[in-house]
Amino acid sequence: MRWATRACLFLLALLVVPRGAMAEPARRLDHVFVLVLENHGFDDAFLNGPTPFLRELAASGGLATNYFGVAHPSLPNYLALIGGDTFGVRDDRPSCFASDLTPGAACNRVEGESLVGQLAAAGLTSALYAESLPEPGAMVTAAPSRAQALYAQKHNPIAYFAALAQNSEALARVKPLEALARDLEQGAAPNFALIVPNQCHDGHGLEICHDRDQLARDYDDMAREVFAKVRASRAWTERSVFVVAFDEGARTLYPEAQPSEFTRAVGGADNHIATFVATPCGKPIQEPARRDHYALLATIEDGFGLPRLRKAAGAPAMDALFFPACDGSKARD
Repeated sequence: MRWATRACLFLLALLVVPRGAMAEPARRLDHVFVLVLENHGFDDAFLNGPTPFLRELAASGGLATNYFGVAHPSLPNYLALIGGDTFGVRDDRPSCFASDLTPGAACNRVEGESLVGQLAAAGLTSALYAESLPEPGAMVTAAPSRAQALYAQKHNPIAYFAALAQNSEALARVKPLEALARDLEQGAAPNFALIVPNQCHDGHGLEICHDRDQLARDYDDMAREVFAKVRASRAWTERSVFVVAFDEGARTLYPEAQPSEFTRAVGGADNHIATFVATPCGKPIQEPARRDHYALLATIEDGFGLPRLRKAAGAPAMDALFFPACDGSKARD
């Protein structure tokens, strides 16, 4: 009789729990910093050029060896990183919300939810830090000019989502890169930060910066400097992650170099790129299973206890890299 009473009480408790509360995933992350670099395939990213920091990061942290961009050119990959889809975008056209859009010019806009909106709805914070952005929330297509586009809107996905580009609060979270150091120093780092160097420091290159070795040195230095600031801040907790991801893979800049074992393993497939994941564990680990930008988004959403968006819903998570077994026995929580 006593057993039956307890069973009834248990079933009653199940009925009064708010719908979805029992299935709500636990939050496992405090901060995620994602630095996005440009247009280098796996080997060029850190094996062929002068990139000592990224080689060090690969040796001491996590490396996804079978990671792929989801499209060409750049913009659809950035949209995928925070939206879980390319939304049919197949070019780098400016945002339809750009402040300097040429009247009648073709443009791109995206309707729907994004990681940025999800975080805000959950009471969490986000920010995009863009080098050479002229001012917070600027919606220009390029800066300082289209002819010398150090800042390029195509690398700022927030500018394309209608719900964000027309929202003053969301635009206020699009900041010049120098604001990152200030936010870190003041203990105001967001839960999710997307960090976008300018086109001379992200590997893309312009007429004024096109030497292959110098591009590699510059983006390697950028990654080193940003990670040093993050690691020295209060935001670098036991539940924080630093990611360096390339948006897409391009034709090799080092045709004289022999392909690595990782490139041979995927048969030299198109859009094979390198993604690095650093955690406070400092544990070297490689993820050989196929992953992509949807998998990265899925892992971030899982880590913040958010539902997965669009193609991230069916993507395998990157838990082995994000939550390594620090003590050799169990994954960190």
